[in-house]
Amino acid sequence: MKNLLFTIAVAISFQALGQELPQASPKSTISQQIGLTDFSISYSRPSVKNRDIFGNLIPYGKHWRLGANKNSTLSFSQDVQIGKTRVPAGKYSLSAIVNETNWTIILNSNIDLWGVDGYNSREDIARVDLPVLKNESSTESLYMGFEDITMNGANLIISWENSSVKLPLQVQTLNQAQENIMEALDENPEDFRVKRNSARFYFQNNMDPNMTLELIHQVLKNDPNNWYNNYLYAQILASQGDHQGAKKSAKMALSLGRENAKEKDEKFNYEDEIRSFVKNL
Repeated sequence: MKNLLFTIAVAISFQALGQELPQASPKSTISQQIGLTDFSISYSRPSVKNRDIFGNLIPYGKHWRLGANKNSTLSFSQDVQIGKTRVPAGKYSLSAIVNETNWTIILNSNIDLWGVDGYNSREDIARVDLPVLKNESSTESLYMGFEDITMNGANLIISWENSSVKLPLQVQTLNQAQENIMEALDENPEDFRVKRNSARFYFQNNMDPNMTLELIHQVLKNDPNNWYNNYLYAQILASQGDHQGAKKSAKMALSLGRENAKEKDEKFNYEDEIRSFVKNL
């Protein structure tokens, strides 16, 4: 009984102190949008501190927590292609088996691990083998971050000491965007800004040329004297091989743009761009 009372008293005294001290491996959270998918990494960042890390502190072949303290996690708001596996949207623990020339990155559905304690391989969602890259200079604190970002994917960079790996992440941005376009068109059938934005997206991404033309025709019918509508139409026609139609629409855009700028006593800033477009047709 005395031991129990002593334990409770010690616990209360620590709570009363409210002591906040710096962590040896501070926690880091990185968020990044890739295409239309929101990603987040949460991990703790141990430092080298003049130690030999891989092959010594972390033996080759060892299952490593890929950080410090609680398990590292990776979350994403849409389904993602990781290696050859399509992984459903969600939050997953990250860990690795490290070797001298390759690492195996593991996504596991259990996110309540302390490091890798309690890990069960039957709960693995994906495993990806990656070649080890040698860093030009040593990375003192473990680093994870999103780099090489495009509309359709990025690399998750994991770097510590003299080693790093790149985990490719692929997202289905075009499919998601098309679903969003169709939903917006259904909800706002008379909003010609939505139609113009949709036509521009289809054009810029070489998607459904017939739908692109149908949308831009509706936009022009609603507002034929808008210089940008005509210039967008010219670009769409040029991409589909109608250079004569493109030239006609571009000249219309140029004329309308000049008139609009003159009324506002401003310079038409797109004149050189449109003139160059016509010249290169």
